[in-house]
Amino acid sequence: MKRLTMIASLMLAAFASPSHALNILVTNDDGAESSTVHALQQRLSAAGHNVIISSEVCDNSGQGGALGFLRPIGPLSATNCGATPSRGGALPAGAPGTGTLPGMPFAFYVNSTPVAATLYGIDIAAKKTWGKAPDLVVSGPNYGNNTGFINNGSGTVNAALVAINRGIPAIAVSAEQPTDYRPYTRLAEGDAEYETADVVVRLVAELEKRKSVGDGLLPQGVGLNVNLPKFARGGAAALPFKYAKLGLATIALPYFIEDLSKDALAQSYLARAFPNGVPAFPGVTLLVNPAPAPAGLTYVPDTDPESEQNVVNSGAIAVAVMQGTHQGTRTQEAVIRAKLANFIK
Repeated sequence: MKRLTMIASLMLAAFASPSHALNILVTNDDGAESSTVHALQQRLSAAGHNVIISSEVCDNSGQGGALGFLRPIGPLSATNCGATPSRGGALPAGAPGTGTLPGMPFAFYVNSTPVAATLYGIDIAAKKTWGKAPDLVVSGPNYGNNTGFINNGSGTVNAALVAINRGIPAIAVSAEQPTDYRPYTRLAEGDAEYETADVVVRLVAELEKRKSVGDGLLPQGVGLNVNLPKFARGGAAALPFKYAKLGLATIALPYFIEDLSKDALAQSYLARAFPNGVPAFPGVTLLVNPAPAPAGLTYVPDTDPESEQNVVNSGAIAVAVMQGTHQGTRTQEAVIRAKLANFIK
């Protein structure tokens, strides 16, 4: 009887496991201690994949494609993130600039930008772990959607793009909830982070299932930008997937102001970095829809129902295909060729 039970258990495990375990690198722009990346690492691992995290120490939302180019990565200090210890409290001041979280050899951190942390994951952490580059990079899930115009400055999206440009399939994932950061130590079963992670696991499983012999998970040079709408507890599994276009529709519009100390978003967001109050310096903030816009500031209209944010607003998971380079479409190129005819050969 015990033998039959054991055989049945092995058969169930075989059906539950993917046909081919993938080496997956999970990154983000919120930090290596964020609840979202740890929930995803746990769920992907439970699905049978080999998963490591490589992310930055600080919250580096809005850093876009910044590389930290030729900047030596030194130990953590109060000037790195505005405060110490690290954002989730696991790393003290003076900790090395790169390493792993205590007791978590799979969770690498980098005292730099999201793109730099992703490159560390590809070039260092993955090779230490598997002896080769990852089969897939998943950037996120991010706290809040990355859609339309805001994608240009998104650390989440650009971390995926750098992987795509390195020839590695990549998926950027963002969700409307939770909107606020919390460390992995506060994760509990049933949290929205786990529901979002389960959506990603399903998507990866479908990509793997439909992969043809000799083909990659995704075509060379492209990746996916995935955005989840708000969902009721236990409702993420029922959300429909819909194809979307990156478009311009978005929930947030960056703009420059002369005094960040008078900006409500800056006061809330920078409270940890500036416990005595945000200095009266100029800087970039965000207009978060549907907040009233200052005089002269407007969103570029985008009513296309397939635009990412409009798909999210409809209650579906938006899946947009993005490419790693900035090459224009053939139609756009034809317009420019006509405009500059006889000038550029």
